Amino acid sequence: MDAFFNIGIKRETDEALIQSLIEYDQIKLNQAEFIPVEPFEMEITEGNKLYDVVGFQDTSNFAISERFYSLLKEHLISGWKGYQISISGISEKYYGLQVTGRCGKLEQPKEAGFYKGYKFDYATWDKSNLFSPDETVLLFCTKKVRDLLKKNKITNLDVTDISKIHAYSVGVR
Repeated sequence: MDAFFNIGIKRETDEALIQSLIEYDQIKLNQAEFIPVEPFEMEITEGNKLYDVVGFQDTSNFAISERFYSLLKEHLISGWKGYQISISGISEKYYGLQVTGRCGKLEQPKEAGFYKGYKFDYATWDKSNLFSPDETVLLFCTKKVRDLLKKNKITNLDVTDISKIHAYSVGVR
C-alpha cells in the first residue's frame, strides 16, 4: 500500500496572509470548480513575510511561489491546476493552487471521539499525485510529492503521514 501525506500550512511567525479583492466561494475555488480571472487580485492583510506557501484568509486555499509552481510542473506532478495571482505591492510571482485529483470519502469511526489516521478506499483514488478526499478541502499527496517538497526545502509547509494524524469524528449515523 502506498504512503500518503497531508499537506497543510505551517503558520510561520510573521507569515503574510492574503485576501482577494473580490468575493468567491472558497470550496469551489479550492476544487477548481471556479476559475478566477487572471491575475486574481489579492492584498496582504496580516503579517509581512512571504514564504513558498502563503495562506489565504479563507483557510481552504493558499498561494504557491513561482519556485514551488515550477517544481510541480517540471516533475510532472498530477492532480492540480494553478492560476496567476497578483499581490498588491509585491513583485514576486505567486499562483493559486487548485486541487483536481480526488479520492472517495474518508472512512469515519462508528463511535464519536478522537481517532488516529485518515483512511479511504484505495480503489476510489484517481492516482493523482495531489488529491482531496470527497467532501473535504484536505490536500493529500504521494510520497513522490513529499520527497520533492522536502528535498527542495519548500517553506511554510507541514507535511504529515495521514496514518499519524489525530482527528475527531462525530461518529457514523
